[in-house]
Amino acid sequence: MIAEAIDTALTVGYALAGWVIFFATIAAILALAAIATGAWGVRAVWRRSVGPSWARGRLGSRIYVARRRRTRRPTRPLWSHHQPLDYEEAA
Repeated sequence: MIAEAIDTALTVGYALAGWVIFFATIAAILALAAIATGAWGVRAVWRRSVGPSWARGRLGSRIYVARRRRTRRPTRPLWSHHQPLDYEEAA
């Protein structure tokens, strides 16, 4: 009878240890996800509060200028102004 009580106590102890490990793993995953989300949020707020990208440093200003140059390029090819805008000649 004492052996059965000890066996039952060990079985219950192993089950409780398993549940503790399970919940600790879930808690660790949730904590890491919360830390990553918080870091992303802090970074997003910081980037918006500091100012424009060109005011952050030399590399940021070069990237800013390169992007601005790309967007100001003409959308049509350079030779397109020589082509007629009506297509009667082509027909």
